[in-house]
Formats: sequence, structure tokens, C-alpha cells
Amino acid sequence: MLLNKINSIITIIMIVIIYLIIFTALRIMNKDIKSGNKGKRDRRKVVGLEILEPGYNSSFKKGGVIPLRRELSIGRNAQNTFIIDDPYISSFHARIYLRNNNYIIEDLGSTNGTIVNNTKINGKKYLESGDIVKLGNTVLKFID
Repeated sequence: MLLNKINSIITIIMIVIIYLIIFTALRIMNKDIKSGNKGKRDRRKVVGLEILEPGYNSSFKKGGVIPLRRELSIGRNAQNTFIIDDPYISSFHARIYLRNNNYIIEDLGSTNGTIVNNTKINGKKYLESGDIVKLGNTVLKFID
């Protein structure tokens, strides 16, 4: 008799625990579903340089995107993070970097210059979404 009561109590406790686990799992799944769209949108957002004209670079594809992180150095030298094999590009031509949530392009004293929206820049310039950047014969579009 006592054993039956203990068995019934244990069964009830186990059922309650199972329901709590199921309830907790459903709550977590519901929270993930509600926040899922926001997370996906953020993950798909790419900040980078879209290749509009690859110039002399046969390895670049029109429409390809070079993702930007914190800093991108551009030039012919192998020490750059983005190497452009173009006779009109200096060894260390330009760099793009992130400061206070804004991307800045800086010409590093290149021989032929860095052109943004058909204007040769001197020093630094803030990049805005859609800006066209010309480096030698390579044409890129800043996407944010």
C-alpha cells in the first residue's frame, strides 16, 4: 500500500517534470522564431565592395563582392589584404577602414590616385552606400 502511494507520487512528479521540459523547449523555440527574422536579416547584410569592372584582373568576377571587416589594404604588393594586379595601381595604393561605424577610404599617396564618384580624393573620404570607387582600371561600388 505504502509502495503504491510512493510509486504514484513518483509517477506524478515525473509527468510534471516532462511537462516542464516540454513547456520550456516550446518557449525557447517560440523566442527563436520571433527573433529569427531579425537575426537572419543582420547576418545576410554584407558590407563590402561590389566589382563593377574587374579591369586587368581575370580572377575578379563582375558582381562579386569583397566583404569589408575592420580594415582592407589595397595595392599590388602581396602584403595587402586586397591585391589588384593592375599597372595603374601602386604597391600600397589605398586602404578602407572602419571608424565609429563609418567606413573611410584613404589614398596612401598612390601615383595615379583613388577616385570616388569621379572625383580624385586627397587623403581620406567617408564612404556612403552606392559610392563608386575607381582604382586603376578596377571599378568598385561600396555597398552598406
